[in-house]
Amino acid sequence: MSSLPVNRDRRRSSDFGNDFELFDPWRDSKSNTFASLRWINRPKRRQEYEEKVAPALESQPYGDKYRVKLDITGYDPESIQTTIEGRLLLIEAKKSGQSEKERKMYDLPEPVYEHADADHLVSYVTPNNLLIVDIPLHNHEHKQRYLESATDADHQHLLPYGQNRDQSFDYHHFHTSSFTPKVVNGEEQKKKLEMSLPMENYRPDQIKVSVKNNDLIIQGEHITLTDRTLEKSYFYKSITLPPGTQTDHLQSHLTDDGHLTIEVPYTEHDQNK
Repeated sequence: MSSLPVNRDRRRSSDFGNDFELFDPWRDSKSNTFASLRWINRPKRRQEYEEKVAPALESQPYGDKYRVKLDITGYDPESIQTTIEGRLLLIEAKKSGQSEKERKMYDLPEPVYEHADADHLVSYVTPNNLLIVDIPLHNHEHKQRYLESATDADHQHLLPYGQNRDQSFDYHHFHTSSFTPKVVNGEEQKKKLEMSLPMENYRPDQIKVSVKNNDLIIQGEHITLTDRTLEKSYFYKSITLPPGTQTDHLQSHLTDDGHLTIEVPYTEHDQNK
């Protein structure tokens, strides 16, 4: 078992600078960084949320996404186009001073093209000439578990989170997530949250665990070196942690069989505070 460090984003400013790892185009739209980007495909709302199919899921529109990052130095940012066709991510751009566009095709991994929300792809160029393409991924299993749990009128499955739960937090969304959270008794009968994610295809140095504004964010990185460019792709999974989660004490480990395990102390919500 390998212990993994936890990156805690403590910035008070809404400016991400040149660090875009934790920038979320759907949730950070009011940040200074959002306004500084050269947008190719801007984020937009999904129709299913406008129709209120599962309203509470709106609290976290895209917990899963796939990101491709490219250095586009020497290319005209105004000429860039990004689209998904079938299992291919297509990127077209002109080199500065040239009239013909070059086309690059990426064969997306099976879990990406099978779950990609292609109509809501987001892409942008950063001030330091990085093209970032974010592909949101549907999580149908989470949605199904969420809808099934919502039929439990007594909310028995939520009792471990406490009798006086914070009404502003969606415990159903959290409890049914792919992080498979559960509340257990730790040392001295103090409660803690345990979570787990399968990460069989990643080494410890390819995994980054972060906490940002009470959001737990897991990144799995793959790097590809070609003759001309350095290409990076990432899987992202994120979830908002419930009130009472003591994120300063969050710990993560990668087990020998490739599961990322996360433990963090948890205190029940006190409605009198």
